[in-house]
Amino acid sequence: MAKVIGFCGSPIKSGNVEKAMEHVLESTGHEWELIRLSTKKISPCIGCVRCADNNRCVLKDDMNELLEKILEADAVLLGGFPTFGRVNALTKTFIERLFPLIHNHMLTKGKIAASVSGGFFDQETVKEDFSAVFRELLMRDAGSLAVDGNACCYKCGYGETCDYSAFIARYGKGAKITKDIFYVFDEDNDVREKAALLGKKIAGMLQ
Repeated sequence: MAKVIGFCGSPIKSGNVEKAMEHVLESTGHEWELIRLSTKKISPCIGCVRCADNNRCVLKDDMNELLEKILEADAVLLGGFPTFGRVNALTKTFIERLFPLIHNHMLTKGKIAASVSGGFFDQETVKEDFSAVFRELLMRDAGSLAVDGNACCYKCGYGETCDYSAFIARYGKGAKITKDIFYVFDEDNDVREKAALLGKKIAGMLQ
C-alpha cells in the first residue's frame, strides 16, 4: 500500500481546509498522514545554501523531519489559504524550506502532488502558488481543490460596519452576520464529492 502525506498550512484545527484535506486523503484508499504545520517549529530559510552539500537543512528545527516524510511518501498533498492575495505565511515558509530537495539530485522528481486551496477570496492564486512549487520540484500535479472559507471579519466584532470588511465586500452594506452564512465543508456535498474525486485521481496515478 502506498503512503500519502498531507501538510496543512491552516492554523485552524479541524477547519475547512483541514477537513477537506482529510477527505481527499481518505479517498485515496491508501495509508495517509496529515500534519498541521502550526504544530511544528519551522524557521524561515536563511539563504545559506549549505543544503547543497547533502540535501538537508542545517537549521535545528522540525523541517528535516518533514523533508524525510516527503521523501518516504509516494504522494504529497499541500493545503493553505490566502492572506493579502497569496498563500499564507506559515505555508509559504514551509514551501521555501523545501529548497534542500532540489540540489544535485532532484529528490522529488516524478512524485505525485496535489493541493487544497481554501479561503474567503483568492483560492485561485493559492492554487497557482502550489502549482508553481510542484513545477519547480518536478512533481506530477494531480490537481487541486478549491474550498470556501470564513473571513476573519465574521468574528472580529466589526464585520458589519468596517469600511474594509470582507463580509461587506461579499454581502453588501446592511447585511447581518448570522450563523447560516458560515461555510462548513462537511455540509457542502458538491465540494466533498470533488475532494473524493481528487483523492481517487491520486490513487489512480499511484497505480
